[in-house]
Amino acid sequence: MSRKRIGVVYLTDGRRDDLTYASVLSLGLNHAREIDIHIVQSGFRSAPPAAVLRVLQARGHQLATHALSKVDRGLPGHGHITSTAYEKSEAIAAVSGEHEVVCYLDNDTLVMRSLDLADAAPKTQPLAAVADLSISTGFDNPAFFKNCEEHGLERRYFNSGMIALNVSRWICSGIPERYESLIQTHANFCPYWNGSCIHIDQCAFNIAANRRWEALPLDFNVQKSAFQTSHWHRALIRHYTGPEKFLPVRAHRTDSRERSVLCRISRECQELGLEVPPSYLGLPYWANGLRRNADRSKISRLIDQFLAV
Repeated sequence: MSRKRIGVVYLTDGRRDDLTYASVLSLGLNHAREIDIHIVQSGFRSAPPAAVLRVLQARGHQLATHALSKVDRGLPGHGHITSTAYEKSEAIAAVSGEHEVVCYLDNDTLVMRSLDLADAAPKTQPLAAVADLSISTGFDNPAFFKNCEEHGLERRYFNSGMIALNVSRWICSGIPERYESLIQTHANFCPYWNGSCIHIDQCAFNIAANRRWEALPLDFNVQKSAFQTSHWHRALIRHYTGPEKFLPVRAHRTDSRERSVLCRISRECQELGLEVPPSYLGLPYWANGLRRNADRSKISRLIDQFLAV
């Protein structure tokens, strides 16, 4: 591992490591330069598949695993989001001494085309991230802007599934310490929702980093709320928020771009056993687009309005 190389952190409790290693491979196969990938394993220790190591090392990347002791904060998860999400700050801290720039990625992200995460590194702030498309636009929470004003929070709000950190500024910022205290208070009251909230770690991160983050282009983290929009089609990184992920592959939610990425992963690393539907099964995806036309139009309009501000 090298401090000059970008460090990329994944956090896993082992429940969906099919996603973790497919995401890692999509990154390794598409990254423009050599990087160090760290898989932080919460509450367990397991060696990565040898075939994954082989593919990454052939491209000059390094992969390491780190064991993180599970901390019971007495806080529950919510639906498909487990309580492991609270440990993002600890996962970052586990590797931050090894790199000048660290990127955290959720394991339900898929890198769609060539990119360089150096382009995402914050220029002046501790962290850089992409706006959360369903919250920052008011799509999920129409009272978001009013609540921000009432509680003295900025109206910008990022998605914590992809964040890039300048390590020295991050450590000195106080954000990790504020986050640790906020996840306790946030469990009882969320100012963004003016009550209870399902975003178990993300709101606490935003409150802790209030006005101390830079906005990245949407392409670095296009969340599933923008599914089947033009933003989804041209994403550098797709983020499969919600209960339906990119695995198992389902024809009604898999377009040609996603199929191409997954087929490449399958060819390069057959040991993962990915099953990708053939291209002639594109009709269900098209029909799904028709069914979702109203939602698609609404989120596209809200994102366009958001970008115009």
